[in-house]
Amino acid sequence: MDVVRKSEALLREITRRPIREIRRLALDLKRLWRLWITGGSARYNKIFIAGCARSGTTLTQRLMGCFEDTFVHRAEAKYTQLDLLDRPEANLVVKRAERSHVHLAKLPSAVGLIYCVRHPFDVLTSSHPESRAQRRFHVTPERWLAEYDALLRLRKTQPGRAIAYVRYEDMIAQPDAMQGRIARAFDLKPRIRFSEDPGNPIRATSLQKWERNEEFRTYLRALPPVFLARLKAFCDEFGYDMPDWVRG
Repeated sequence: MDVVRKSEALLREITRRPIREIRRLALDLKRLWRLWITGGSARYNKIFIAGCARSGTTLTQRLMGCFEDTFVHRAEAKYTQLDLLDRPEANLVVKRAERSHVHLAKLPSAVGLIYCVRHPFDVLTSSHPESRAQRRFHVTPERWLAEYDALLRLRKTQPGRAIAYVRYEDMIAQPDAMQGRIARAFDLKPRIRFSEDPGNPIRATSLQKWERNEEFRTYLRALPPVFLARLKAFCDEFGYDMPDWVRG
């Protein structure tokens, strides 16, 4: 009976795949038709927001609603959700789910990528309401490393891929300049400035908390040297300073 059940499950999966593919193609054609009858160009954007948790992915997701003709899917989801959105807008945005980094290297070339980064010391010492009862800090070293390795795999697998990097610190310090960079990367038109969005206040108090908190610094100093070396490589690439005790 177990073999029968597994066989039936496999058959169901096989039959579902073509249906999903047909639905994806049908929605793509529908979007192109909408653009054509409204006089727009036969082009639309599918944009996926990725990056480690506590790196500004949620803020970026919310601010993407500041662009014209853009639909932002509010729930976290896999990038395949972009193929299932039956929306009239020309620009579709989805933010990554918790395990999306596992499949990031398979991101289709037709999907644009915004990748959010933040100083890893701030990421590793940030708490979250959903995990506060289980652990002091939301992102474990293992999770951070898995996210970074996923980015490296993506770049190795797709060396020609354009990636729009969003540094959390730049988003906080110069939100409108960052909006301009995103707009140019995906040919978007601002509807309202990031800095003027009343629903998403940008607070500088979230920056470099680890420098002002002895508990945070003690935790960071206790991290394994091998892991700290990986953090340093990340910081060297994205322009983050590290304290002397790490560089030494």
